Amino acid sequence: MTSAEPLVYYPAYCFHLSPTINKWCPLRAIDIHGFECRPGFEADDVFFSLNHPIRWVRIVGVVVAIDEFYSNRVYTVDDSTGECIECSTKIQKPTESDRLNGLDEETTSEAPTPGPYSDIDVGMVVEVKGSLRIFRDQKQIKIHKLQRVRSTSQEVHFWNKIREFRREVLSRPWVLERKEVRRCKKQHMADVDAQEHKKQKRKENGDFIDRSAHSQDRELAVRDGHTKSKTTKQEPLDKPEVRDASTDGQYDALGL
Repeated sequence: MTSAEPLVYYPAYCFHLSPTINKWCPLRAIDIHGFECRPGFEADDVFFSLNHPIRWVRIVGVVVAIDEFYSNRVYTVDDSTGECIECSTKIQKPTESDRLNGLDEETTSEAPTPGPYSDIDVGMVVEVKGSLRIFRDQKQIKIHKLQRVRSTSQEVHFWNKIREFRREVLSRPWVLERKEVRRCKKQHMADVDAQEHKKQKRKENGDFIDRSAHSQDRELAVRDGHTKSKTTKQEPLDKPEVRDASTDGQYDALGL
């Protein structure tokens, strides 16, 4: 593919052949903000550099701000590329008893439970691994791992990885042969048919079980009805004989 040719965005069933989709991509913050969002992939949080699908990223930079919202802690990371990026993680929500007891106030004697990465502070150089998402119209990293970079050599090594990844992968479009796309589509259709078959099978089994249960209920109801009917017809035979006290003496006197 030459630079004049339009980019080909392959369907999601081809993504497993991509060199980027299942990789922690070493990137710069300015690169991430330049990624493209394409229709149909918003729900999967997949972004594109050229036509490379990217979901997982790695960055290194200095923490310049830490903000906490009701259930999130956001680290703003500056990697000296002219753009900062927010990196977010969940923190423990304060309970109702905490709020009633005023644990968030300075007068409390009990400190709140620290959240994850509580040892990370402003001014530290960190490495962030996470997935990309859109939050308030801005790209944000959802943190999967956050750790300190403790030496300049580690930081330099990461920047070398970024340059190598850009040169070998992101500098040129991702290209697949037509036969590979056809093979992926065929496999995808086979997988879809298999899933539909399983769903239909489960539905049929469920319907069969329901029909069997209803049939058994009807049989039990009919059986109970027959039993009650038989019992009702036999009741007169089982009743004890009732004799009139006023006639007992007469029959005895006659020798009957």
